[in-house]
Order: sequence, then structure tokens, then C-alpha cells
Amino acid sequence: MRITDKNYTITTIYFDGQFWCALIEQNRDRQNYAGRYVFGAEPSNPQLLHWMIHEFANIPLLPVDGKPKIRFRKLAKESGKRTGNIPKSFKAFSKAQKEYAEERKAKNRKQKKIEAREK
Repeated sequence: MRITDKNYTITTIYFDGQFWCALIEQNRDRQNYAGRYVFGAEPSNPQLLHWMIHEFANIPLLPVDGKPKIRFRKLAKESGKRTGNIPKSFKAFSKAQKEYAEERKAKNRKQKKIEAREK
């Protein structure tokens, strides 16, 4: 199958509050299919690689109507609030976002000072 804008597969790994899961969304000739795989505990990189090579093709995909819009960051936040356990990857991403915002603010302040001196 050739990958085009009409034929593609999206795989998302997320924590649903109790288990780590994979959501597989596939579009073949404008028909949408979806499937879910439950890992259980947080999978390591070698486990994910083994899953992609050996088990990914055997996951049953069912036809779905339309393309659902799922907000995974929102799901992760809500499940983390319920269980009090936010995934490490989400914490790292949030930390990186805050650091980037701080760097950007510092850069903007520096640029404004330079422009003020030039005037």
C-alpha cells in the first residue's frame, strides 16, 4: 500500500488512567479504521519495538464513521488528576514547554532593551 494523504496510519500511545494503551487510526482509500491495544504497565522502548515488529499487524481494526478528534493531552491531565499519577513523559514535556516559554520571554526582553538603546 502506498502512503498518501488518503492512505496513512497514526499510532498514539497514551495512559488511560489505569493502563498504557495504543490507539491505531488508519485511513485506507478514504475509509477510516480504528483499533486499540492495551499494554498494561508502561512499555519500554525495546517492548514498543518488539510490539511494532511482531504484533502491530495482527491488531483488528474496525471501520469507523468520520474521524474522531481525541485530545490526548487533556486525557492525560484528567487521568492524572483522578489517579494522582501523571506520566513521566507528560511531566518532561510540560517542563520543556515552560523552559522554552522562559527563554522566549528573556529573548524578547533582551531584544526590547537593544531596540530602546538604538533609539
